[in-house]
Amino acid sequence: MDHETLFTASKWHILKQLETQPRSPLELARICGTSIANVSQQLRLLEMAGLVKAQRISNRDKDKPRVLYSLAGNLSYLISTSGSFVDKKVLALSDYNKIIMRIWFFERPELHYALEKAFWKIEENLDKISFLAVDKTQTTPITLYVRTTGKLELRPFTITEPSGLTRQIVFDTQLPSAQQMHVLHDPISTPPRVPKDNTQQQRYGGVQ
Repeated sequence: MDHETLFTASKWHILKQLETQPRSPLELARICGTSIANVSQQLRLLEMAGLVKAQRISNRDKDKPRVLYSLAGNLSYLISTSGSFVDKKVLALSDYNKIIMRIWFFERPELHYALEKAFWKIEENLDKISFLAVDKTQTTPITLYVRTTGKLELRPFTITEPSGLTRQIVFDTQLPSAQQMHVLHDPISTPPRVPKDNTQQQRYGGVQ
């Protein structure tokens, strides 16, 4: 199936609504301001393309949804028009790919190189990291917010860019508001919210 035809405004709106949680056709119709028939048609096309999946709910009470739709998997549709390389492809994303993609979508392109290098420096410990985000409000140093599932020591380090510019990477276990963070890795999608407190802040050295 030609994926370009799937990214119309109406289908994209549906995909964005499924980003946060599974939803019924009725709920999607209400959010998108359209009819259930229209939403159902769009969902069928998205399901045929492998972008969404349907889950039938048995033994539902009256007026409760019997079918919920959710995103089918971790996919990315890439289009390249770079120099002599022009191509397009749908790719299945690993956890590592997803982090790199989220770095590329971070609206501070001057930090992309340092963030990619920082990630590859800690990627061998990804199975112990349950949450990873970058501070959007400062660049010196680059602060990575982390939550871990086990004993893990992450120490500050310096990245040298090809231009010779150096950037310090530091780690912090105290999460700020969601508006201050750009999330890079969040497999459970519900990071614990810990208010920042200068008396308790742990900018370290090590994460336990």
